[in-house]
Amino acid sequence: MKYIELQAAEFKSHFEQNSNAILIDVREEYEHEDQNIGGENVPMGDVLSKINQLENFSNIYFYCKSGKRSKAIAYNLSKHLETCNIYSCAGGIQAYNEL
Repeated sequence: MKYIELQAAEFKSHFEQNSNAILIDVREEYEHEDQNIGGENVPMGDVLSKINQLENFSNIYFYCKSGKRSKAIAYNLSKHLETCNIYSCAGGIQAYNEL
């Protein structure tokens, strides 16, 4: 499946309604510690090394600060994880926090 970019409100409700889902913050550890919306912190550069673990989830949700990094990693992973639904939060944590 191709990745899907969701607006922040839809991203939040979609994640809350999906079972077998994982939420991943692709920002650096210091950014995650400063502010986050939950989930695991796997910096963008480390995501591909976790591909074997990620394929166990049906739904993978990525976020970052502005949505650019999460969109890039979601697009890249969609080529490798064809059986997973992969989502990115448009506008990132900035848009999410405005809800």
